[in-house]
Amino acid sequence: MSKWTKENNQDKALKIILFFISPFIAALYSVRNMNTKSSYLVFFLFAVFFGMAFTVSNDRSEYAGDGAHYRATFEDYYSYISDIEYYDGLREFLTFDEGKKDYYFDTLSFYISEYTSNYHWMFMVAAMVFAFFALKSLRFLTSERNFDFSYSSLLLVYLFMVNGIFNINGLRFWTAAWVGVYCIFQIFRNNDKRYFLLLLFTPFIHGSFWFLIALIVIIYFFKRYNKTWITLFFISFFVGNIAVEVLQDISAYLPTFIQRLIASYTSEENLDRFSRGSGFIWVRRLMGFSVRLYLFLMIYFFIQHANKIKSTPATRNLYLFLIPYMTIINLTLSIPSFGNRYMPLAYPVIAYIWLVHFKDVKYKVFLQHLPLVFWFSIYHNILTKYPSVTDLSFYITNPFSLIYKYLF
Repeated sequence: MSKWTKENNQDKALKIILFFISPFIAALYSVRNMNTKSSYLVFFLFAVFFGMAFTVSNDRSEYAGDGAHYRATFEDYYSYISDIEYYDGLREFLTFDEGKKDYYFDTLSFYISEYTSNYHWMFMVAAMVFAFFALKSLRFLTSERNFDFSYSSLLLVYLFMVNGIFNINGLRFWTAAWVGVYCIFQIFRNNDKRYFLLLLFTPFIHGSFWFLIALIVIIYFFKRYNKTWITLFFISFFVGNIAVEVLQDISAYLPTFIQRLIASYTSEENLDRFSRGSGFIWVRRLMGFSVRLYLFLMIYFFIQHANKIKSTPATRNLYLFLIPYMTIINLTLSIPSFGNRYMPLAYPVIAYIWLVHFKDVKYKVFLQHLPLVFWFSIYHNILTKYPSVTDLSFYITNPFSLIYKYLF
């Protein structure tokens, strides 16, 4: 990984001044020179303040997002759950006994609730962990020599960071996703096998990540069969509806805690929940297909230039990982809470390979259509998601006022 970009003291001073006016304004300004220590510090602190200001009801009838559940559970820890109950639950988790399928959020809640009942502290700490691994991953992109303050680079940053800070709303899965992405880059870009150990920590954050571990291990040992995986990749884009039946058939031969995961993800109730929606559900489905088609074409371009990508050490193994990973994800798209959820873990890999080999060289017009393809997600984030958990005043308020308002 390349060194940080040098910056002058005037730029640092301006970031400090802007930060004391508003963390959000400082973060926006820092985008113009992203690969600097000061910019990354501003990004991290903005994420921390966003977590601090993250405001949701503890009633799912008032706020439909997962954040309501996390707030209510945290407050239950403060009021009702004893030390004995927490440690009994941890023992059951560590011994793969009946009980919770992961224990990260419970651990976070237990220790923070020892000191406060204010759920803003909990989301703030959760944002710290989320942002740490997100920014450690982003450094792979911004430290590349092809990265600059251009429209193409910013589009690739967007693709890389689709799993944005709002997703502390879905605290467990999306935090584990960034840990997983960071491990993928370390294992397949840097060839650092030590990160298999960190990867083993992801099921502690979200229990379904046993599947990611299995996928990465399989891909690691079978990535050399690239031609076979390419054939399967094209097939998988058109065939993906048998995954539910296959998983249900093999679940009886797997450990109990894995059986519970499969049952929860492939239950008729869960599958039906994703098939229902408002009258505009067709728009979401159409845009979801558009995104999948767009990513399919990006990977197709990679396959067309495979020799060049494989001859570059930084991208060789990431490419060999990406093809089988997307093949398996395509085959599990009929399980919405699995295939669709795990697909964004491939976005950073796609963005990185594109930056290294194609930025301002090939398919420039194609990349520029990315906002059009992702318009539904961008629109939903700006007008629905972020306003639902933060006041407009958050974005123009100084850090001292935010600390006083939300923590004290």
